[in-house]
Amino acid sequence: MKPYIVAIITAGGKGKRLKTEIKKQFLCIKKRPLLFWTIDNFAKHSQIDEIIIVLPREDIKIYQDQIYSEFSFSNVSVVPGGPERQDSVCNAIHACHPKTNIVLIHDGVRPFVSEKEISDLIKIALYSKAVIPISKIKNTIKEIKNEHIIKTVNRENLANALTPQVFDYKLIKTLHEKAKIEELYFTDDAAILEHYGHLVSVYESEAFNLKITTKIDFEIAKNIIENNLFE
Repeated sequence: MKPYIVAIITAGGKGKRLKTEIKKQFLCIKKRPLLFWTIDNFAKHSQIDEIIIVLPREDIKIYQDQIYSEFSFSNVSVVPGGPERQDSVCNAIHACHPKTNIVLIHDGVRPFVSEKEISDLIKIALYSKAVIPISKIKNTIKEIKNEHIIKTVNRENLANALTPQVFDYKLIKTLHEKAKIEELYFTDDAAILEHYGHLVSVYESEAFNLKITTKIDFEIAKNIIENNLFE
């Protein structure tokens, strides 16, 4: 039986580091919000049965109808975000269809995840129950304290954690609920599993899977999209 697969796209943040009046997920490239370019990758993927978009509560009225119109060919819904990213993800997890088997949790400002990467992550999650894309550390890493270097850290076993992070639905739902009850907050969803002793597999991501955080990131994304460099 084909697994029921849901993509959760988190776009509930304020985007403070970009320092623009419009939240970064809604900044336009070629007359479309950045978020829409991210949604495209999941709306067009044959294995994704449902997409749940997390939006800031104050922006739902503005963007919900646009999303439903733009992605009318997909099974897409919108839920409000919470005070923290973890709360927002938990809201979306509870909005998933009860028959969900696999859930992908992806940053709304990470528009260049490939079809192959999504497929590969799903394949791994079906047997490992938890997998995240990573990128290897390229720079030398220094540990610092009081504006001085303490030591150089061995980067061999270090990696950047990316998204989409992909999980067995029942597992991630149970542990999100447990963390909420215990009032524990983590920087990503994989860290919840790590805390409760579950192994998380890794998949080396493609170089294009960047997150739009700064103005320079946005200009890079704009250049990639406007010049059709991502296919």
